[in-house]
Amino acid sequence: MTEPRRPVEDREVRAVRPGHGANCSSIGSVVDTLFVTALVGGAVFAAVVGALGREPIEVVGKTPDAPPAPDKPKDSPEPSSSEEPPA
Repeated sequence: MTEPRRPVEDREVRAVRPGHGANCSSIGSVVDTLFVTALVGGAVFAAVVGALGREPIEVVGKTPDAPPAPDKPKDSPEPSSSEEPPA
């Protein structure tokens, strides 16, 4: 049979740590660290993607029902001859 619960005495307590998740196991700290790392990684990824320039869209091929394509603007870059056309 189990003993009835008794209050914890001061001499039985080694340390009490204040703060977020302080008295939990270290796995809580690992989970918190992984969450913060994923959050920072996502923010860095979004910043890098946002900083990259936009790639111009070029339609390749013709569709029978499509209207004629407008002329290319003069300031658009020409594709280099070393690039292979998409298959």
